[in-house]
Amino acid sequence: MTTALASDTATVRETADQLVHSMRHVATENPFVVKARASGLTDDDVASVVRLENATLDNVTACIALAAARFRNTGTMDFLLEIGQLVGTDRDNVRAAAIAYKTPLEEYPGQRLAPVAYTYPSFINWICLHGTPAAIGLVCYADITLWHEACVILTPALRAHPGLPKEVVDYFASYEERPDEVLDKSLAVVEASMTSGADLRRAADTARLMEDHLAAFWRAAAQ
Repeated sequence: MTTALASDTATVRETADQLVHSMRHVATENPFVVKARASGLTDDDVASVVRLENATLDNVTACIALAAARFRNTGTMDFLLEIGQLVGTDRDNVRAAAIAYKTPLEEYPGQRLAPVAYTYPSFINWICLHGTPAAIGLVCYADITLWHEACVILTPALRAHPGLPKEVVDYFASYEERPDEVLDKSLAVVEASMTSGADLRRAADTARLMEDHLAAFWRAAAQ
């Protein structure tokens, strides 16, 4: 039994890391991050990504709560409630960054951001409403890992950007260190789902749908 559990743990982590590897280029080689790496971000670029982050977090908050309700009295529910708190904190912090930077946020969808800006939130909403716990766990693992890897590149560039308020830099710097605790919890959800009979391959196929939507997020940031 111990050997089987250890095997499941290793298989889940390997699958999750392969998923991240397959999509890494989308998060770390997109035009926005490449521009940051070359110290080429403008004030408008910074305002754009702050505005986009705020809209994204606004548009996924309610659906994470609905996803938690789908899995009432389970470990998946506990995990999603924690993710909801994390997203709530991030939303507060990105709004503080916007205020400090005097970045006008959208008062209604479509006011300043192109339609592509809503593609990634729509995928997160879909996975929250229809995804299995295993697929949700893999999406959370990949999303958070790839955001961390992007922030590893963005944070030094923003620190060097003249005139940026501390709140803006701090927002991205909060993910500069890999958030191992929440990532491990994501994998624990996937592993528990396998114990209940979930198909890991199917969950990974579903999670892989996020790639094009994640690319849309970064395209919107670069516009």
